[in-house]
Formats: sequence, C-alpha cells, structure tokens
Amino acid sequence: MMSLLLQPAPCALLLHARGITPGAHLTNSVHNRRTQPPIAQIGAKDFGDTPLAFSQKLFQDSKQTMSNRGVKEREMLRANTREMQAPKRGKGGKGSKKTPSAGGFGKKAAPALTASQQMDALHVQTVADDGVCLVKGVLDREQAAELHACVADELARAYAALEDEPSSSIPRFNVPVETFDKQRGYLLLPLRDEKSLEDGVAHGTLTRGLRHLLAPGAPLGELFATTCGGDDAELYDVVGLRTEAGAARQPIHSDTPWQKTPALFCAFIALHDVQYEMGSTVFLPGTHKPSSRRKAFDDGQFDGRRDEMLSSSPSRYSMLTAGDAVFFNMNTLHAGTANYPADEGGKQRLLLILTFRNRRAKRALAHAPNLRPAYRNRRITLADMRRELATDAPFAGHHSDGQPFGDGLPDGDGQHAADGLAALEHGGAEEEHGGAEEEHGGAEEEHVEEEALVQSEA
Repeated sequence: MMSLLLQPAPCALLLHARGITPGAHLTNSVHNRRTQPPIAQIGAKDFGDTPLAFSQKLFQDSKQTMSNRGVKEREMLRANTREMQAPKRGKGGKGSKKTPSAGGFGKKAAPALTASQQMDALHVQTVADDGVCLVKGVLDREQAAELHACVADELARAYAALEDEPSSSIPRFNVPVETFDKQRGYLLLPLRDEKSLEDGVAHGTLTRGLRHLLAPGAPLGELFATTCGGDDAELYDVVGLRTEAGAARQPIHSDTPWQKTPALFCAFIALHDVQYEMGSTVFLPGTHKPSSRRKAFDDGQFDGRRDEMLSSSPSRYSMLTAGDAVFFNMNTLHAGTANYPADEGGKQRLLLILTFRNRRAKRALAHAPNLRPAYRNRRITLADMRRELATDAPFAGHHSDGQPFGDGLPDGDGQHAADGLAALEHGGAEEEHGGAEEEHGGAEEEHVEEEALVQSEA
C-alpha cells in the first residue's frame, strides 16, 4: 500500500472499481444502476484549464511514471523471482527448530503444543524472519464465496452512491474524485454489510467472516494478536482491494518505515482463486530488517544502488486460492503485479484486507488508516472486535467511547467531502503524531540501533 493522495496507483489503491456485474443477491435498486464506476468518464472529459484538469494531469503523469518504473523493476527481479510457499512443519529445517512440540521434563517443562499451535508459532516465526508469510485456508471455499458476493455488493452500492454524489468518493473509496483510479483502488467497508441490514440479519455475511478470521485460535487472529500487541491491537484497515484487467504493475515500495517495534501488520485475503494473469503481490523477504541491502534500496534511488539491490535480491510472488491469505509486516518491500489485459486472461481481482496497528510503536507511520471516516481515531481494538462479534447483534450498539458504531460514513454520506478529505489527510494525526514526546524520546535510540544493525550486518 502507498499513500492514497501522493501515490494513487500503489498498494493502498489496489481496490478495483470497474466491471462488477451484480448478481441476484443485489437489491433491485442497486441491480438496476450502473455497475462500472460512474466517474470512469471523468478522465475523458475536457475540464480546460481548471484546477481539476491540472490535478488529473498530475495524477495521470504520476501513474504513468510509476507504471514505467514497475515494468523496469519486473525485469530486474525476474531472474530471482519464485512462487511463495507456505511454511511447513517437518523433521528438518526452520519449521522443526522453531516450533517445539514438547517442553521436556521437570516442573518447568512447557506443555506440549497442539498441531494448530505449532503451525501458529511457525507462521509468527516466518513473519519475524521473512517479513511475510503465506497462510493457507483461513476461510473455506464457501465462506470465501459468500464474502466475495458481499464485497461485490458493497462495491456496486458504492458506485451507485458515487453516481448520485461524486463527493462520496472520499468516504467510500478514500480518494477524491479527481484521482479516482478505474483500475486499482480501495473500497472502504462497513463493519456490518448493508445487504444484511436490509434483510434484518443481525449476524450478516461480513460479521460472520470477521468473527471466523479474528477469533482466538484462528490463524489470522493469532497472528494479529502476537505481532500487534495482543488485545490492544488497533483496527487500522478494513477494505476491499480491487484491480481490473489492464492494471499496471506497481513499483517496489513499503508502506511504513522501520522502527524497533513493528507498527503495522496486514492480511490480504483471497475471496476467489487468483490466477497469475489477474495480478499478484510480489515481496522481497527479509527487507523488513535494517541491513545494507535495505539501506541500498532506501538511499540508492539516484546513484544506481537501488537497481543493483533489486537485481540481486530474491523475491516471492503470492499465488492465492480462495480462502488463502498472505500476512506481512508493512515495512517489507513489495508491489502489486500487473493485471493482464482482458484478451490475455486479465480480470477483476477482489481481496479482503485487514490491518492492525501495534500501539507500542511510537514513531510516525507514514500510512493513514483505510477506514470509513467515522471509524477512525476511535481506538477500536482486537478485543473490541472479538467482543462485538461474539454478541447477538455485532456493531449494532455503541463503542466504549459512547458513540454508535454505525456504518462509518459521515452524516449525509458524501455531502461533507471536505471533512472526509481532511480525515484522509489528517485522520492519522493521532496515530502518527500522538505521543510525540515518547516518539521523540525513542527516535534517537532507534536510529542508533538501526545504524548498528546495518554496520554489523555489513
């Protein structure tokens, strides 16, 4: 993911916004409306010398520059790129060394781990070592198909709202209308899907899916709890990520800078089988750690060291089947690959994305939350999510701050676009700048430690 305002085409914009064909599950009011982005025609419209035209020109120029860079980097990485494999427990290698099955003898012996606990421990260790881990089967195929239909329905509804009120682009897609990307982008999701609310279903498709994914003992629930500080882990992104046929490859990037306590961890969850032609995500394992290799990437953009680093670095692309997830430290270098043209096998790719923040990380994140505006800055934690999801009517009541959970949209939906844009630009103010004294106090210490790690590695 990359900054939505400054880097409109990267990971945070992987939300696809075109070509949804609503199925029978859609209500008639939505079914009868257009199912392609209503603002798809904006790019072709002549705005003359207006500020809107200038903004769109900058956006398109930036998008083309990033696309060109992505193609160049693909060739650099090609020789050392392989398909990512899920970690396996076994008699030899990393799996057996990192996940003991018994604690030995004596009073202090740890209890034996179950097979599920051993796998959870292996996932955590893989993320610590590589910065990324493929996690198989976090949903079964039926659950994935139901969530796919649910997210597609939310996308169609968002397009219909955008047709009625273009300013709703910000609270629903997290970008202003003039930089809406027809081929990549986020769909900001509610905590309760609208179709279930209309049908009077308290535990709808989305809440059932979240309950399964985040439950104690579930692979992703354990990963988020372990990496993000336990029950205090803070919800940071709940989105649908879409790419359409013809979407260009992204340049390699990370979403948040290094700090001693990793700040953000993210799961890309496949809601359908993803063929290679539909695009994937390529990762550079190990680049979440301070090293001479990472320093060459960060500091070598203009002297050739970045290109040398990419040409010699191993990379892994994630091929996901319905229900699989890739879980990663958001400081790990990665990029979305191209979604081929339709006549070459490209088609819409739709993922569910969940991100949690470790509040013990005090330095700036450089990544604003991808949440609907009324969900931001409320410190909705993993414990809050689990508690609500265990009730008879999740998110129908009030959060601990005394305010209702609601649908996350501002009053009047898109009527307050300026407020929504301010939330996008400054909504992470507390996250990125809160606890300024603590952050400032630890910054020098972490910088010294980072430099020491790089020097010792070299």
